[in-house]
Amino acid sequence: MSTVSLLLILGSACLHVVQHVALKKARDRTAFVWWLWLWACVLFSPALLLCWERVPASAWAILAVSAAFEALYYIAIARAYRTGDLSLVYPLARGTAPLLVFVWTALLLRERPSVGGLTGIALIAAGLAVINLPRPGAWRECWGSLGQAASRWALGAGLCISFYTTLDKVAVGLIDAVLYTYLAMTLTLLWLTPATLREVGWRGLLREWRASRASSAVAGLSAMAAYAIVLTVMRHGAPASYVGAVREVSVVLGAAIGVLFLGEKGTLMRVLGSVLITGGVGAIATLG
Repeated sequence: MSTVSLLLILGSACLHVVQHVALKKARDRTAFVWWLWLWACVLFSPALLLCWERVPASAWAILAVSAAFEALYYIAIARAYRTGDLSLVYPLARGTAPLLVFVWTALLLRERPSVGGLTGIALIAAGLAVINLPRPGAWRECWGSLGQAASRWALGAGLCISFYTTLDKVAVGLIDAVLYTYLAMTLTLLWLTPATLREVGWRGLLREWRASRASSAVAGLSAMAAYAIVLTVMRHGAPASYVGAVREVSVVLGAAIGVLFLGEKGTLMRVLGSVLITGGVGAIATLG
């Protein structure tokens, strides 16, 4: 992976943490996600004029399915944050995705990981297990902690990430990456709307607007920009498996912010797990 691509993905990872910190602090996370993407669609609407081109039918089909998984991801992550800390949910959701992306891209896109890539996978898997340990040596309790609601929702979110990342890798070979990002996120908003109205209603949306219109705007801006960067890098030839893994360096940022600024309990196992995940990302970036 080139140095420019690596730096762009790391910048995307920093932007991605912004939206999750804002989401964790939101009063009503379901409503917040809806406003986040409405802001994103409004702020990035010039992309329709600046980047418009004919969209093939195959790209529209991928867009629809990818956006559905994106919507499911935000539903899952919002529910995970109801009972789980940022320093647990964020690493678990984002760390799961690279493992699954490796599987899907190997099976469907014929991407073959190198020895360094496989080493990265092992480190990420170890990090995910360690994050869920309450204390050193409590390996038997690892599966028990995965049974908690927050962990299950976080794992579901990671599964959704892996699906839409793999689909998006295919789609950006068909149309402009920025245009695709805008269309995908607009469709995500459409998919989210019925579920959001069913859960919070228009009154709930209005209450959240009053409470967090500024933070939802910042989150929307950062979310759209972060993924546009990722898709642009993939469009220029970077393997989806490596891009998806490297951007998960954000798990360490998420864990650190949760402990340092949100008052979450900074256990040794969460710190160690985040370090292992970052080591795996580093192995993929440098040796993959």
